[in-house]
Amino acid sequence: MSIAPTYSVPDSRFILALIASPIITSLGLLALTVVFLALQPTLVLLLPAGKEGLDEAVLVLPVAQLIAGLSPVFGGLQYLFFGGVALWVYLQNNPARPLACALLMLAVNGLVTAGIYLLGHPEFGEFCLRLGSFFAPLWGLVFALLYDRSLKRAAKTKAKKA
Repeated sequence: MSIAPTYSVPDSRFILALIASPIITSLGLLALTVVFLALQPTLVLLLPAGKEGLDEAVLVLPVAQLIAGLSPVFGGLQYLFFGGVALWVYLQNNPARPLACALLMLAVNGLVTAGIYLLGHPEFGEFCLRLGSFFAPLWGLVFALLYDRSLKRAAKTKAKKA
């Protein structure tokens, strides 16, 4: 009979990864927008048939950046309170796997949205479901990558000291 390994969750690394993941995700989406805007004239020259679609995409990008920039404001508290607790419980006996953390955050978003909907706020619940279904898994994925990287870095530092 084997005993499941337990993983400790260091407070500082966990909290830093939890807080940094929405910010890094928003900055990453901003960087993708800048790259697209830089490549858009070249894409228009290479694909003249797609000029209209590319021009429309440029018009939509400010709205997309507004949503990406404000997503930590609208979903941040839900992510920290409910998602943070779910990640904390998950990491007590499991390693930080990106796909598992992303799916966990998607499930937590669904449960929080159902609670908001049942409390009598269906419009806000729908808003949270639509945006949260995109951002919650991204934040969970980035959290797992940051947290796993910090654990590996700490293990290397500990090994060098020993």
